Amino acid sequence: MSHGGIITVVTTEEEEGTRGGPSTISKVTNQLSVDTLRDKFTEFMESLDEAFGVNELKTETGMFQLDQIQFSVELSATGDFKLLGSGVGVAAGTALSFVMTRKT
Repeated sequence: MSHGGIITVVTTEEEEGTRGGPSTISKVTNQLSVDTLRDKFTEFMESLDEAFGVNELKTETGMFQLDQIQFSVELSATGDFKLLGSGVGVAAGTALSFVMTRKT
């Protein structure tokens, strides 16, 4: 289902300096179709569901149900979504944050 929309993604890319010099950060701009971005997001979310898609978790202290998950991702210039670990990118404000709540 094509909507023909285009989204411009602006990210940064780190390039190593020459002869051991300091690395430089350059801005990268790329235009992605809405369909491409949707497909890559769907693929990322399906992978997350495989990792965290548990209905109940039994521990020594009792049963728990996962009702909500909050995570941050980085969006690359090619439209790839990458899960960020703690402290990576979030502090710099470069992350997209999502909160997913179980549908009842």
